[in-house]
Amino acid sequence: MNNLYNKKVININNIFTDSFLDSRILYMYCFNALPSIHFIGRVEGEKVFEEIRERLSRRIKHVHKTKWYKQKKKGFEFDKTVIVCDNKCLIEIGNCYCEIFHDGHRSEFVDIISRIALQFKERPKRRPLDINLIVQNRNSMELKSMEIKRTKLDLELFYEDDFKEIDDKIRRRLNRNNDKGIVLLHGLPGTGKTTYLRNLVGRIKKKVLFLSPIVAGDLMNPEFIALLIDNPNTVVIIEDAENVIMDRKYGTGNAVSNLLNISDGLLSDFLNVQLICTFNSSLTMVDSALLRKGRLIAKYEFGKLGIEKARRLSGYFGFDKVIDRPMTIAEIAHPNEKSYDTGMMQGQAIGFRRHEPRDTLSSIRLPPVTHNP
Repeated sequence: MNNLYNKKVININNIFTDSFLDSRILYMYCFNALPSIHFIGRVEGEKVFEEIRERLSRRIKHVHKTKWYKQKKKGFEFDKTVIVCDNKCLIEIGNCYCEIFHDGHRSEFVDIISRIALQFKERPKRRPLDINLIVQNRNSMELKSMEIKRTKLDLELFYEDDFKEIDDKIRRRLNRNNDKGIVLLHGLPGTGKTTYLRNLVGRIKKKVLFLSPIVAGDLMNPEFIALLIDNPNTVVIIEDAENVIMDRKYGTGNAVSNLLNISDGLLSDFLNVQLICTFNSSLTMVDSALLRKGRLIAKYEFGKLGIEKARRLSGYFGFDKVIDRPMTIAEIAHPNEKSYDTGMMQGQAIGFRRHEPRDTLSSIRLPPVTHNP
């Protein structure tokens, strides 16, 4: 009895994870045994829970819930819910999955739960203004759906004339099923990269995932690969991706190699993931392997608008400021704010630009060159 008591004390200290409960450890704590597990994905979790609660109420001993408050809906939304049953079974239900923990001798009960879950298959249509943030928990990665601001964007007004052709190519490829490849968008801060991404997300029919640069540094993380396996045929956005795409001679070889495996290696054949990387550095600093034909969907350098374009955009914003030089979108939209030079490097503009070439490019956050020339 003392040994069993000690085991339960140890296990209960680990029941709670960063997000809620660890169902595996909770099962061991409740039933003093290792569970067998059946997993059903892509179901509408809240409807599955309501049906189980109604049909199997006599079997339910305890229900443990976590809910998130949604400001827009002014109420709490269904999230991870754990049901402890009286037959040595435990059911975990999330927004889009149902997981059954049992002792290996409950096939009839597992079949009942499976049939209930499969009645409520998840609707494939994604809300057009949602983006899924990839978050790291202690032992796994998961998606948190986030609403983004709708952006109606006149591309001809906000960008140079050559950008429309690139936008058409990007949208056509990103809306193609079971495709892969990389989009590289770079340029000075304030030139409209993020504004364009907001607009682009609303025009992509696939699920869009947002990956922070910190997590992106280890793209071969088993938890990340497992997440992609559960979410194939998606678009992954990596903002501020300098450390992920930088030429391997600057010491970022692992990150680039991982990106190549995801976008065009063996993994890409069944993941079908397309990546969008934005950054402020010159394209000359990007690893050449990412620019190869067949792997690169499109590349574009966002720059300052020419004088005529800048004047039109300023008038659109309702300003009458005299413009006699090329300006960024941010400078035009905030004419009374002081601009700061972030430092520039000499180099030739590379990409799809056809207007007058610029002789300077952003070089923020570039790693030091350590190799011999």
